[in-house]
Amino acid sequence: MGKRRWWDDYQNLNLCSGTISFILEDDEDMIEINYADGMLIDVGKPWSTNQYCITVVSSNDEIGWKNPILEITVANKEDLLQKIQETIFKFRQL
Repeated sequence: MGKRRWWDDYQNLNLCSGTISFILEDDEDMIEINYADGMLIDVGKPWSTNQYCITVVSSNDEIGWKNPILEITVANKEDLLQKIQETIFKFRQL
């Protein structure tokens, strides 16, 4: 069995028709989940807070980022997977 990669657990998320991109572990740009209608769920760990941040924007452009739909701070990495899944379901389930 091969070495586990940092993103392996996140590949099991139910994306509700989104596409996921893995960028860098524990970085300001960590994970992006994109949707056909333009919505983006962004996950990162800003250096200024040293906590994880899940941000939902209606569009991945200046207008969307000026008016985020939701911003959640997650203190522990162990909680991040569950919080990402809850966020996806909150905004993408029919």
